[in-house]
Amino acid sequence: MTFSLLVPPLISAIATLVLIKCAQWLFPRIGLMDRPADYGLSRRPIPYSAGLIFFFVTVVATFLWVDVTRIIAGVLIAATLVVSISFLDDRFRLPAWIRLLTQIVAAAILIYGGVEIQQLSNPFGDPLLFDRFKFFFLGHEIWVISAAAITVWLVLMMNVMNWLDGIPGLSSGISTIAQLAIFFLSFQQFHIVDQGAVITLASVLAASTAVFLFFDFYPPKLLMGDTGSMFLGFMLGALSIIAGGKFATALLIMAFPVLDALWVIIARISRGQSPFKGDYTHLHHKLLYAGFSERGALIFNYFFAAVFAGIALLLPTTLSKFIAFALFFAILVAVGIWVTLRNRDEPSMRQNDRPPE
Repeated sequence: MTFSLLVPPLISAIATLVLIKCAQWLFPRIGLMDRPADYGLSRRPIPYSAGLIFFFVTVVATFLWVDVTRIIAGVLIAATLVVSISFLDDRFRLPAWIRLLTQIVAAAILIYGGVEIQQLSNPFGDPLLFDRFKFFFLGHEIWVISAAAITVWLVLMMNVMNWLDGIPGLSSGISTIAQLAIFFLSFQQFHIVDQGAVITLASVLAASTAVFLFFDFYPPKLLMGDTGSMFLGFMLGALSIIAGGKFATALLIMAFPVLDALWVIIARISRGQSPFKGDYTHLHHKLLYAGFSERGALIFNYFFAAVFAGIALLLPTTLSKFIAFALFFAILVAVGIWVTLRNRDEPSMRQNDRPPE
């Protein structure tokens, strides 16, 4: 690894630290604070929407060290839309349909920018081809199956990362692990295809979220808000595609939160509840009710994300990653049964819990 690869993340880490200190001074003065009283909390307000820092650092790093191609321009435009609407959501609690529409439009911008999936590895045979059923839109060829897959993937990643923010430090920690895995995978494959943009952006995001984690780790000194969690989810989803379809890798690292999200969505629908209506039934909440401390729940999630990130880096084939994901599913079921049996109290708000999303 050359020293030049370390320059972007090092400078980004320093910039993040400076911006965090600025936010801690500025945000209370301009009213960018969370509203604990709205949720019956007695703690003092904390600087909120600090996820703006990730966005600013990433944009500046892109113009400094990345060749801004049509695809990268699409990423920046879509990310700007996601951050803007998420920032408004932090302030005014926008309806769920506006957030969902924003995510779909962001995916459409990325697709129009040239991001596509030609095929998806199949652990049981020939790859699944996505280059069929095409149409032209404003002079550009769009593949229907590819566009649908990208949209579902990005919406999933954004919402899963947002739901992870139920405990301060969870989104930033998991994002750091995921971006490091994408960085190392892209670096390994650099001799096959130019992964310069992905390597730079993944390292910058990993450095920024790692520094932020020191202030976000329970008890938090500031909160990223939907502004940060949605942006991190979007960038994880986008980079995993641009890096050559690292779906299996991202899915392994995010296995716990993805499976948990699907389980919660199914449970909400079965109860006749909107899948977008927040509650306290996510795994990280259940760990708290089962007796874990906030820090214990964070470390539990970090451990499994790191273990399966390592597996993703070491396993050579899609089949082996599929087997690992199946193993992860079995572990999640076992953990779910265990925390259910350990559940001692009805869900209740803790003093530093984030409102559910």
